[in-house]
Amino acid sequence: TTAVAPVTPGRPRPFLVVLATAVASQDGVVAAGDSVRNCRTRPSAEQRLLPVIGHPVPVQIALIFGSRILDYVFNLCEGKFDFLERLSDSLLLNIISYLDLEDIARLSQTSRRFAKLCMSDELWEQIVRSSCDHITPDMRALAQDMGWRQMYFTNKLQLQRHLRKRKQRQGSQRSSQL
Repeated sequence: TTAVAPVTPGRPRPFLVVLATAVASQDGVVAAGDSVRNCRTRPSAEQRLLPVIGHPVPVQIALIFGSRILDYVFNLCEGKFDFLERLSDSLLLNIISYLDLEDIARLSQTSRRFAKLCMSDELWEQIVRSSCDHITPDMRALAQDMGWRQMYFTNKLQLQRHLRKRKQRQGSQRSSQL
């Protein structure tokens, strides 16, 4: 027979439910009705250091879930929904890859997160793949050296010159190793 270890209950994970009329946590409703709409007061630095019990709703949320979730809850209570902020980077990269270059440039100026995504090699690799019929191993190696974004903006003549130089360098390195 095999021994089965008893299942011990772990520490419960905190959760937060935000509705139009109430904000609730694992301990029950922490705010309802008007207090949800009027919970926009930010906790002071002293309040953030104190235990959760007996503090206003925003302080409790900030202590348990962090300031980013607190801001998200405030925005939800005010009817501001930012669905893009909640999407994963990989999904956003896929969406951004369908935008025009001007739109990518504008999007990169909206936040640090979008600036990072719009400059990422993963995005520009997707864009290059969608604009080129075939990517050769030499092109892939060149992109690793110079970056996919730089490769995209390099015109075809310059790209051919870079590929030729790269092949010549590899050939001279091989001959010097022999």
